[in-house]
Amino acid sequence: MKKIFRYLIIGVIAAVVFLVTIVAIFITVFDANAYKQDLTDLVREQTGRELQFHGDVNLTVFPALGMKLGAMSFSNAAGFGALPMIKVKEASISVDLASLIGFAPEIEKLVLRDLEVNLVRNKVGINNWDDLVGDSEVQSSAGGTGASADGDDEGFEIKGTFGGLDLQNIRLHWLDEQVGSEVRINDLDISTGRIEPNKAFPLSLHLDASASGDLDVIFDLKTSIEYLIEQQQLSLTDMALKLNEFEIGGRLQVSNFAKPALRFDLVSQNLDVDALLGTPPAAAPGPQTPASNTTEASEDVQIALPMQTLRDLDIDGNLKITQIKVQNLRLSDLDIKLKAKDGLVALKPVKLNTYGGKVVVAVVVDVKSDTPKYGVSKTLQAVQVGDLLKDYTGEEAISGSLNADVNLTTNGEWLSELKRNSNGTMKLAFLDGALNGFNIRQSIDAAKAKLKGKQPAGTETLKTDFSSLNISGVIRNGVFSSQDLDLQAPLLRVSGAGSANLVDETVDYQVNAKLVGSVEGQQGKTADELAGLEIPVGITGPFSAPKIDVLLDEMLKAKADAKKAQIKAEIERQKKELKQQLEAEKKALAESKKRELEIKMELEKAKAKKKLEDKLKKLVE
Repeated sequence: MKKIFRYLIIGVIAAVVFLVTIVAIFITVFDANAYKQDLTDLVREQTGRELQFHGDVNLTVFPALGMKLGAMSFSNAAGFGALPMIKVKEASISVDLASLIGFAPEIEKLVLRDLEVNLVRNKVGINNWDDLVGDSEVQSSAGGTGASADGDDEGFEIKGTFGGLDLQNIRLHWLDEQVGSEVRINDLDISTGRIEPNKAFPLSLHLDASASGDLDVIFDLKTSIEYLIEQQQLSLTDMALKLNEFEIGGRLQVSNFAKPALRFDLVSQNLDVDALLGTPPAAAPGPQTPASNTTEASEDVQIALPMQTLRDLDIDGNLKITQIKVQNLRLSDLDIKLKAKDGLVALKPVKLNTYGGKVVVAVVVDVKSDTPKYGVSKTLQAVQVGDLLKDYTGEEAISGSLNADVNLTTNGEWLSELKRNSNGTMKLAFLDGALNGFNIRQSIDAAKAKLKGKQPAGTETLKTDFSSLNISGVIRNGVFSSQDLDLQAPLLRVSGAGSANLVDETVDYQVNAKLVGSVEGQQGKTADELAGLEIPVGITGPFSAPKIDVLLDEMLKAKADAKKAQIKAEIERQKKELKQQLEAEKKALAESKKRELEIKMELEKAKAKKKLEDKLKKLVE
């Protein structure tokens, strides 16, 4: 895009300078048509080029002094073919007569119709305008020295006011034979109102351009422009811009061109970034290739930020887009606030709706020091993550309604550094979804069958449904660690702990699956003799294809420990009952002995009483 505008500017400036030079000469000699041949000879003598007129030249005197030229052409440089370098069907330019008498000339509207400019760089790097630039520089230098010698031009000031531009059907062809590239301006139309210093004027611009590499651009702009000279401030208001299918409007202001300050408030209804950049749609998932035990490090990528440029930025603006598509993702109600000042660039906040939910993001880039620093915070509410992943990657690794909070900081200039220096926290909560790619219950059944020497049952759908999945943890130096995995599924409860390495993109996690319930659940299975046991399942390997391994030794140990615990509990119960029985019998025996002693004592008392009564009776007698 920069090249297109660069060569467009070169071509238009060349054409305008060419036109103004011719008009100046014509105005000087007055009888324009009588001197056409003389002018042709003069151009040939000075440049070696051919200037040909294909129509009459008309001079106007009142109310404006100017010239209207018919069709004419300017030949190409030697060695660049017969095609003219510049060709125009109609051109006119004039100076307001009253302003000329007052020694402050005001140029009236510049008109160009069907201007064609052909620029070429040959294979050895020579441009077809190099001979003209060299001559003009020499003439300009000589003219500048003579003009300032006698001071006759003091008091003669050309104002920056003129009637405007009316450029229609401007075409430019740029061919770079050295690198094999080609740029075409198929149609350029520029129309303005009267242009005066420090006053707004309307601008209408249409550009149809193409370039090698399948670049096709149709650009339309309508706006009101105001340039305040002393304040060095350029403002575009009531702007309506269209780039291919993308349309945007609003206002934009740039001030202090030495160190530009940008302010904007822009609104767009629809932006398809993929269509603008030619991004292909997400690929459909193909057959999975078994992953190796080791993960090859991906090629590192340098994030080379223009540090000084970012430090110099002074931006405060807002952008709203109703509908946006990027990387095949569908977003809506995008609201971005961008601020940049003193080495801090902040997108804060970025709000949008996507896949049934809401997202709020804040991004801060700190380039004050030699190493850039990044800070990211993100909040998601009720985002249907399965649909999002399907559109983005073509695969739905996990589905469900996602609520998330992520806070992350990092620093560095390489992707590996950014991963390794990552620190922060993450909390994820999924509702009513599924883990796709593996079935925990199926893995447990397969391991159980292997223990019994049987073949696993037929292949089932590789999916683990869940009603809720929660996980949170911390990121330290590029490693995410979590201790609180909690998955609730039909006939299944899963807890777990482990880590995920963001640097080499591997996971090392162990979950404990517990079969619960007695009713038919996921995939028509029912709970069995393993119900209540915590069955360890290892998840290891690369993110793209982790290995799911039910730990047989751990499961056997858990089952044996459970059986031992059951027997031990039964023995303890029987021992307790026997002890209670013995205690009861001992208590009963003690009670019996106590009763016997009481009876014996009562008998002894009775006997003693009897003896005492017998003695008293004898004494009485």
